[in-house]
Amino acid sequence: MHFYHYFIIINVLHNLLPHQIIHAHSIRSPPIQFTHQIQSASLQILPRHQQTYPPNPILKRSSISPLPSNLIHNDSILLRFSVSSTHFSLSLRPTPNLIHPNATIKYHTVDPTTGITTIETKSLLPEDVLAYTGWVIDESHINDWWSEELSSVERTPDWSSTYSDKRVLGWARILIHDTSKMSNENDLNQLSWEGSFEVNGEVWNVKPIDNFIKTKGFKDFNPIPIHSHHRGGLIAWKESQSNDFIHDENFTQNYQNSNSTQTCGHDQLDFNVDPLHEVYQSTSQQQDQQLYFSPPFNRLPTITNFMQSILGTIPTYRPINLVKRQSSDISGLGNMSSNFASSIGLTTGCPIGPKVVFIGVAADCTYVNKHGNQDSARTSILNNINSASALYLKTFNVSIGVVELNVQSPICPITPQNDLPWNVGCPESGPNGLDLNQRLSVFSQWRGKKGGSDGAGLWHLMTNCSSGTEVGVAWLGQLCQVDSVDGKNGQITSGTGVTASSSNEWAVMAHEIGHNFGAIHDCVSGCSLTEACCPLEASSCDTNSHYLMAPVSTKNASVFSPCSIGNICTTLRDSVNTTCLVTPGQRSVISLQQCGNGIVEPGEDCDPGENQSKCCDSKTCKFSSGSKCDPTNGGCCTADCQFSDSNSICRQAIDKQCDFPEKCTGNSSICPTDTFAQDGKSCGTSDGLSCASGVCTSRDQQCSLHGTSLGLKKACPASATSTCQIACVDPTGRADCILLTNNFIDGTECGYGGRCKQGKCQQGSVLDTAKGWFLSNLSIGIPIVIAAGILALLMIFSILRCLINSFKPRIKPIYPGPSLPRHQSVVPKPEDAVQEQPVQPIHFPPPPPPHSQGPTRTNWVDPTAWNGRP
Repeated sequence: MHFYHYFIIINVLHNLLPHQIIHAHSIRSPPIQFTHQIQSASLQILPRHQQTYPPNPILKRSSISPLPSNLIHNDSILLRFSVSSTHFSLSLRPTPNLIHPNATIKYHTVDPTTGITTIETKSLLPEDVLAYTGWVIDESHINDWWSEELSSVERTPDWSSTYSDKRVLGWARILIHDTSKMSNENDLNQLSWEGSFEVNGEVWNVKPIDNFIKTKGFKDFNPIPIHSHHRGGLIAWKESQSNDFIHDENFTQNYQNSNSTQTCGHDQLDFNVDPLHEVYQSTSQQQDQQLYFSPPFNRLPTITNFMQSILGTIPTYRPINLVKRQSSDISGLGNMSSNFASSIGLTTGCPIGPKVVFIGVAADCTYVNKHGNQDSARTSILNNINSASALYLKTFNVSIGVVELNVQSPICPITPQNDLPWNVGCPESGPNGLDLNQRLSVFSQWRGKKGGSDGAGLWHLMTNCSSGTEVGVAWLGQLCQVDSVDGKNGQITSGTGVTASSSNEWAVMAHEIGHNFGAIHDCVSGCSLTEACCPLEASSCDTNSHYLMAPVSTKNASVFSPCSIGNICTTLRDSVNTTCLVTPGQRSVISLQQCGNGIVEPGEDCDPGENQSKCCDSKTCKFSSGSKCDPTNGGCCTADCQFSDSNSICRQAIDKQCDFPEKCTGNSSICPTDTFAQDGKSCGTSDGLSCASGVCTSRDQQCSLHGTSLGLKKACPASATSTCQIACVDPTGRADCILLTNNFIDGTECGYGGRCKQGKCQQGSVLDTAKGWFLSNLSIGIPIVIAAGILALLMIFSILRCLINSFKPRIKPIYPGPSLPRHQSVVPKPEDAVQEQPVQPIHFPPPPPPHSQGPTRTNWVDPTAWNGRP
């Protein structure tokens, strides 16, 4: 009997036997077999835009790169390093929306003597986090790429399109710890950073050696001690080196069953496997609609080739280095199919414009203890979110940002605190310890009591407690759920998840957040298209565990499958609450109004911040006795705390032709609103220059200033784009226009007769629009104008002719009768008659007698019948 006969019999028996619930198992990554020392590295900062006084809206980059010791959060950088004989170049930009402008961090400290806990709340500022996202660039093209960065060339926000650039080898997500002690850009000994990057499908990780030792597994490779490193203390390892030691399925199974493994119990939660869950109902309804409105799956065009170009090559073989992470979250659904096969690769439902979901993250005492101190735990959390956010941004156009961090003391309390019931030890620590599933419910209850005033769309708990074999768990489809709901068997649900410490925490966190977004698991070997899992294609279910949501995964799983993309986009559209997905910059969640933050807020006279001022009481933010103002908060205040004279200039003109100086009013410390000449007013000596926001400039001039490194001289026509993004003619001819990340300054011409305002093109009047269109399309406009002019002249000529003719006297014409013989009557023929009445004969009068004088008129025609009597 052939093998496929056995396979058919097994499938038949499988379908006949009742389905049983299979518990999920998400095993910790296989042991890391080898680590590499980073031997050399350099950090180069992109020259910053020059700041001038008075401020000029046109910013030009400096020609000098800042020292690495002066690195700030919004710098763009080039990080180059070597591992063994391989060189890597990472072009990085600031991670967008990682830190909410009003984010806070709460540090809990326990007094070892009294056991009393104190909480210190600090602002978590974007400038305190050096997080970057970008690309790995081919070494042979790095100079060209960096020249484009110097000119701020726009990199498409759709990362999949960026990968069509052959210079890009993969993604990179980096968190830099500290550079303040670097003496030069090659000072590797003082360069500390961590993160992940991909090169041609191979994922690499980098950590400082001390951090790696803190988080490494029992069987992970022991790196060379830091004192034995020739330079620095950074180590790197490839994900595939975690799997190379697995040579056969028997070894894999033995490893999975060993006591050293850790898993996830997501499917052990009744809420997540309920067939009536809105996520499953969403896909069931979609499939019902598919039966009526779409052709059968096997007739749909495949998207595999397209998705391969986006997500990388999908292996056509079954790899043997598999590690079981989770079995089906949707077991227990019987024969109900909820596999999102009809939405594979579809992005309908996902945001068109960029969105961000701000989350809160808590670190319990076990996690902080694992990392040694609160600062290390904080750094690890931010690194995880930085990597996860980049993945969600490039896949779903949704960033993940931090709005609150809650970091506990490394000392676990003996008895649980009423306000922090989840901050306890592991089960083996005593009767009060919690396993992972219990910790999730307790954490969800705490989140529900906390409420939604913090603006967090999700809360995630980091722990070091491995509950048996579990490493992560989350509630399915609970995005934006701020309340807690009691469920079966004491389970409490909310928008929460839990991740246990491991060497690839960011991937586990991204996986669990995927469940919060409504993602089910990818299908694996032995699956069928009727099972409730995400298939590879509509006609093929096995994804070979190549993607992030696979229940059985390889270490290289760092992207979502095409089906998971369709799954999440569908649930975002149909079933999941999306009220917490906001446009970046539109939401102010937490009020940090407080005296001493340097911002004058309602109820305050002044606020010197951390500075000392004789004009302002820094404790009350009220003016000191006799003071009317504070120079730190106004430009029209003297050092004596009095208003400046009305003739005092508080803002100089940045351009004599287009700007005007502002003077103090004499009764206020605030400098009047900046005023300048009307936008579009001609200025300067060169053609095309006009005023814009108080500066004499042009589109060409702005291209030249920003695109020096690329030799950009001329701007694309204003009508070439409908935006205010700087677009310059490509001097190489490889493209029509090169887009830069900078915008034309406000007041610059754009579109057809419009003007830029706050980065957007505001259209002018109808006349301005028509004029702009004509000037931008002279080759079409001139012939149209000529034709219209000729037509107008013809119409005018016709009207004038009619008017002239209307004034001439009208002469009634006399029409002669027919030539007939005298006295002959005309009678119609019977067939020509149209009436029954007879027609009267027509008689003509006799002609007059002929004249006797003159020559004879014989043979003349008598004119009387034609002309009448004389």
